[in-house]
Amino acid sequence: MPRVVAIANYKGGVGKTTLASVIAATLSERFGRRVLIVDADPQANITEVFIPPTSFEKLLGFSKTHQKVFSIEWIAGSGEPVIYRVSDNLAVIPSKPEYIGLAKYVIVPAERIYSLRNDVDQKLSEFEYVILDLPPQMYGLIGPLIKMADALISPVTKTSFALTALYYLIRDIRGTPPNDKPPFIGAVLTRFRTIEKINIDIYRRRTKRIVEEAYSSYGMKWELEGKIPSPVFENVFFAHPKLADIRALPFDPSENVRLLRVLRGRVKYAPSIISFVEPLVKEVEHRVSKALE
Repeated sequence: MPRVVAIANYKGGVGKTTLASVIAATLSERFGRRVLIVDADPQANITEVFIPPTSFEKLLGFSKTHQKVFSIEWIAGSGEPVIYRVSDNLAVIPSKPEYIGLAKYVIVPAERIYSLRNDVDQKLSEFEYVILDLPPQMYGLIGPLIKMADALISPVTKTSFALTALYYLIRDIRGTPPNDKPPFIGAVLTRFRTIEKINIDIYRRRTKRIVEEAYSSYGMKWELEGKIPSPVFENVFFAHPKLADIRALPFDPSENVRLLRVLRGRVKYAPSIISFVEPLVKEVEHRVSKALE
């Protein structure tokens, strides 16, 4: 069965899509895992990352001809999903911009979450990982969808609002039955510069405290305590000039596997990006394995 990993934070602009894209791309193209991304965000950012505009237009036609639906309709139970193959190991269930005006009216009942998870386990069993790129809290999709995941990761930037959003995210999840699912496997510090060692240490401590406070408000302990040293990832997803306005694509077919961007054509990421992405993704795999023990 696939391992379902949710990437979420109630706050927008903290790097959820960027983190989801590099985790998925690195798992699939560097580590050889079979990965499916579900773009559950009506803004369709990760769809734009991985699907060129001409291919997206063809997908629209394909979906109508073959009675397939895009992500949010599939999530709501309105049909079978259209799946776009990015590479041999990577695929996307895309979103589309039309959802921006509709998603706030979508209600996903609890029973659909169970059937959706069954769909993933039975019909999408070819994949080893399913990465859920979730929207901010302005949409009601985030809470129900998290409940179908095997693990939750939350990106955190150096703002108090990102930490506050993490606090309420954990509280809401732990306060909603089943309150032991999904396991929170850690917060990833994002958009720090490599030279900010003091800031990183400060925010690692602050984030750990916020997580502990969120759990203790329900008289609980972090579920992976004793299995993993800290609820904050050891590896930081550092800021990088090429990540300021672009995200990730999976590989350069003409050379060695590497992350790229698409901006007025195909442009390579700097190889230095791999130096902090690969250790982070190795830690993701380790933490997910611990959560499923």
